[in-house]
Amino acid sequence: MNVKKHILYLYTETSMHVGTGVGLGAVDMPIQREKHTGYPIIQASGVKGALRDTVELDLGRDSQKVKSIFGGASGDKGEDFAGAMSPSDARILLFPVRALNGVFVWITSPTVLVRFKEETGLKDVSNICKVEKDAPVQVSNYNLIIAGQIMLEEYTYPAQVSDEAQEWANYLTEKALHPKTSNYWKKRLREHLVILPDNEFRDFVRYSTEIVTRIKINSDTKTVDKEQGALFTQELLPADSLLYSFVHVTDSRQYAEDQDTGESTTVMQSDVVVKTLKEAIKHHPVQIGGDETVGRGRVRLNWQEV
Repeated sequence: MNVKKHILYLYTETSMHVGTGVGLGAVDMPIQREKHTGYPIIQASGVKGALRDTVELDLGRDSQKVKSIFGGASGDKGEDFAGAMSPSDARILLFPVRALNGVFVWITSPTVLVRFKEETGLKDVSNICKVEKDAPVQVSNYNLIIAGQIMLEEYTYPAQVSDEAQEWANYLTEKALHPKTSNYWKKRLREHLVILPDNEFRDFVRYSTEIVTRIKINSDTKTVDKEQGALFTQELLPADSLLYSFVHVTDSRQYAEDQDTGESTTVMQSDVVVKTLKEAIKHHPVQIGGDETVGRGRVRLNWQEV
């Protein structure tokens, strides 16, 4: 069976809420996070579900191709065969942070970059300069630095321009951004990448997400619904975040009998599966997470074959 390996990049065009349900901390509705790092993630089921919805918009909910790619839905003989594509959890790669110079920058860390390299096995990143774990803050452009320092939110760090930051900025601009991304945003990413030490990166992705307070309005009185409308807080992954998911694509596990030979053959080859996914993404916007009707969770996807 053919196996195709791809990296699926997810760039958030609007803020996103992929929640865990009711939270136990200060935030009532937190976003999904890795247990051991606290980094934001989108669980694989959310990635796969969003892709399925998008392909259904293109081919129709009852399309046999949809079932071949994603497997049968619950109650639709879903136990007969598994889907032909299997994504991993989408992990954070770049996170936007307010900066004194340049309005905002994208931050990452040595551990995030090393994990990206090892998980994906991409040959074209193996030659990028290694970022040392205990290295000082590294930036891709000297315009971000004032008197040898960079200010992010209310924190100031000694910083320096480095080849590592410049090479990663160039690589992610070329590979991760959608081909239709404007030259303005491509240039901006090349010049606004910051590699922070792991501890500082962890603190930003844990405490610099968006927190919004919401209520429910009674449609008749146009006041707060006293029964279900009490104030509650919701956490959002900010717009302009970049995540990645490692996707395996195989030949369809659904078989059909060849009328001439009587042999069983796969309904869809892996190349056809990938082509179908790419075409659907090209034609329709992708939405992940909750609050679709208020514009949350719009993402732009880009594929890269390993």
